[in-house]
Amino acid sequence: MMMTVSMLGISTETSAGPYNPTEPYVAPPYVPPPPPESTVHLVDNGDGTVSHTDRPLMWAKADSYADLGKCLNWHEAGEYAENLTTGNYSDWRMPTLEELAEIYDNTKENVMSFDHDSKTPLALDEKFADGAAYWYWVSDHTKTDLTDCCTRTLYFVLGTVHTRRFSDCMSGGVRPVRNIK
Repeated sequence: MMMTVSMLGISTETSAGPYNPTEPYVAPPYVPPPPPESTVHLVDNGDGTVSHTDRPLMWAKADSYADLGKCLNWHEAGEYAENLTTGNYSDWRMPTLEELAEIYDNTKENVMSFDHDSKTPLALDEKFADGAAYWYWVSDHTKTDLTDCCTRTLYFVLGTVHTRRFSDCMSGGVRPVRNIK
């Protein structure tokens, strides 16, 4: 198809084509990509515990915040884990940072924290109990001459590691773990 365009009395002829379409472009409908597949494989044992299928670890389904309804400092978290009897097991302990990282699942966004804030979903599998803490204490810490310093925590909203004083408490707890023999 030929068209005549007149500008200031000068006539030129143009033809429709890929660089001069006669109809406006209509984009195809958006098709979202499939959701990412989780690499964290857990099994709910039905007894208050959750097992990791790729590692010989068993986790308490409810963390200390879900169980007690309050945060715990590092010392209280250690006592809580040592005294826990869940699933007929009594050899619970605080996890290492590496062990906690094994259950952090960036394909999940679950509103299961104690305050159910939809703006800060947890990257934690829905097999774990509702009412969870936002971050968890780890067992490993650096020995210093300071009386209140320090250990790391894993923040389950963003997957970031923080250094905290032993006496810190706000929004945190412990996710007890045990080795499967």
